Amino acid sequence: MKSKLNLFLLATVISLSMSCHAQSSKTLLTVNGAKITNSQVGQWVAASVSEGAKDTPELRQSILNDLVLREAVAQDAKKTGLLTKGNNAFKIKMAEQNAMMDIWFAQYFSDHPVTNDDVRAVYDKQAELSKDPKNSKEYLVSQIVVANEAEGTELIKQINSGASFVELAKTKSLDQNSAQQGGLVGWVLPTQLTPPVNDTVPSLTKGKVTQFPVKTTNGWHVIKVDDIRAFVMPTFDQAKNTIAQTLIQQKRQEAVNALMQSTKISKGN
Repeated sequence: MKSKLNLFLLATVISLSMSCHAQSSKTLLTVNGAKITNSQVGQWVAASVSEGAKDTPELRQSILNDLVLREAVAQDAKKTGLLTKGNNAFKIKMAEQNAMMDIWFAQYFSDHPVTNDDVRAVYDKQAELSKDPKNSKEYLVSQIVVANEAEGTELIKQINSGASFVELAKTKSLDQNSAQQGGLVGWVLPTQLTPPVNDTVPSLTKGKVTQFPVKTTNGWHVIKVDDIRAFVMPTFDQAKNTIAQTLIQQKRQEAVNALMQSTKISKGN
């Protein structure tokens, strides 16, 4: 009796599985003969729901409409040879690589998340630093990092002669994170900075640039103080988003550094 019941249950499961598969593969529409299936819609719905949307009939209809348009555009692009014109093939390749980068970083952050405890730990450390008299003011700092003192000295001469600090930072700085922002590091407390930069910054007035490059373990720094303000310790709720974004950027750089350390790079012939 038990054996017959198990067989019956197994047959029922198989039947339901086949029914669900058939339903998920059901063709909803065709676009010039190309099928738009329930399974395709389901994939897009799942992606939207993972980003906070609600699974509603309106969402599904909107996604179905979008899939029809995408299929029509894809067919027309192939028919007209648009994909091979100009640098369009390169654009498609770049889009694919960008998507791969996004997926790679998403997996990294899934394995190495920025937690609320991480944010709280940074906040508590900043709160402790804020008690130091040296941190009565905070400074909006920009920098250009170069490999040697001579390069730093030459950049200072150019800046004193009217050259743009921002443009020089973008083209000359070895620190890629700040270079992309025209050298901008952000608002910092002196005790958050690497020695001897931590002593140099408070000696500068607003808008001034160091007249000699400052050496650290990372290179030679040309420092500019863009602004100065009295430091008021924000509440955790006020600071947590900024801290989280900073930690995310740090983890991104850690991911890149770890990957490049295990990557063999050789010069071509």
